[in-house]
Amino acid sequence: MYCKKCGTKNTEGALYCINDGEAFAIHNENVLTYQENTRYCSHCSHEAITGALYCQQCGQTLSKVKETQDTRGPNRSAQPLLGTGAKETRKFMNMFSDTNILKKLALWNGISLAVLFIISLISSSVLNGFLRDSFRGDFGPMIDGVKLLSFSDIFMISHMASVEYSARALMFEGVLSTTSGLFFLLVIPAIVLIITGFLMNRHTENYVIEKLKLCLSFSIIYGLLVGIFSTFAGVSMDISDPTELLGDITVSADYPFIESMFNAIIISMIFTSIGSMFSLHKEQRSSNDQFGLSISRAILHSMIGLTLMMIAGSIYVSSNDEVTTDNSAGDVLIGTQAGGYLWNIAQFQTLKFDLIADGESVKASYSLIGGPKASEGDDDALTEFFDGFNWIWMLVLIPIALHSWAGNLFRKSSQGNILYELGVYAVTFGIVNAMMVSISKLTIDTNFDDVFTVTLGFSIIGTFIFSTLLAFGISYAAVMVTNRQTSHQAPFSS
Repeated sequence: MYCKKCGTKNTEGALYCINDGEAFAIHNENVLTYQENTRYCSHCSHEAITGALYCQQCGQTLSKVKETQDTRGPNRSAQPLLGTGAKETRKFMNMFSDTNILKKLALWNGISLAVLFIISLISSSVLNGFLRDSFRGDFGPMIDGVKLLSFSDIFMISHMASVEYSARALMFEGVLSTTSGLFFLLVIPAIVLIITGFLMNRHTENYVIEKLKLCLSFSIIYGLLVGIFSTFAGVSMDISDPTELLGDITVSADYPFIESMFNAIIISMIFTSIGSMFSLHKEQRSSNDQFGLSISRAILHSMIGLTLMMIAGSIYVSSNDEVTTDNSAGDVLIGTQAGGYLWNIAQFQTLKFDLIADGESVKASYSLIGGPKASEGDDDALTEFFDGFNWIWMLVLIPIALHSWAGNLFRKSSQGNILYELGVYAVTFGIVNAMMVSISKLTIDTNFDDVFTVTLGFSIIGTFIFSTLLAFGISYAAVMVTNRQTSHQAPFSS
């Protein structure tokens, strides 16, 4: 191919003329023109002024043409394009009609579920022995031989599924419903799905957004399979009453299909997406093509923050004599659960507690800004309880550090409009946090004579708004600060 400006022969597929730097594909819809933060002009080597569009010495443009590779279709710009939503939706839906992709998704779903079933089976065996030893003092020989948790219970609880327990005897029938699982058991699917996300994407050369689409396709099938499994996961067992007053006691557990499927989709999407990030090449990690980096970083930073808070909660519980259980397993269980709530408190959200028992209602709340609040007559006790929690303010540094990290990263990898990229990051971060709040909100309901209802959690809408605004504000501030530092340092760098 020859340059139309100077006539010099160039290699096929070149973007610039080797003689005069003329851009061959400047009007090609498959390439993206962007401003590069370069210090020297590529034509005359004169030192450029920071932020200049053209070289002041020779007039050469300082813009570059970047070809955006996509192995599954035409190249695309990172700028938001009107009218592409329906096209992208059709392309995503077409993945479910591609035989090769369906085989791949079926294979990895089968492997993931098989591994999780095995881990759940081992975990249930260990936990049953531990629980029987703990309850033997209260129930005596009645507890021997009772299987308190099946492998299906461990599997479902690790996916934060709701469960309804019912007990029936000769003159007694009671129902206990709970929502939310244990953050500690969430580690089981997290590890398996992160590994799955990495292995499933490691041989693909797609950019981040295409890997995320594959993870979403995987998650939809995964959620459907978990939902189907939930209809069979409920167990029923008979316990003999040694006093023979109540006869045989039948205890059963049931899991809702829709909620189990929804939770599984959220959990699998989050952790397979994190796994897919480890499969990225260096150049892919530095490209925010179609906001893929913004979305994946929001998911990753949300889970990093949650993990750090769970660790902080476990350390606090085990080291504090007032709350420790003198049992390492119990400390970890309580600490990780508390850490899940600390993550949202550190983002200035309000934790709400409601209790209804014996016809009386107790309401309490806590936030970093408003402090502890309770229904009339309970303020003093609540304030005294939270007096030892002033260290929670230090945890605010974790979301600040994560969002600052994200802002600096997007400044370096921006594909056009940094505000759009920060906005997508912030909204995605807010959505992920809101989803985690929705599946971790704790409620306990009973239909016993003395009605007992407990609710502990955060507002889903409030979580989304606070998380989104905080993520955007801090990441934007980080961009401004690092830009200013770069502009001041540039003239003195070598």
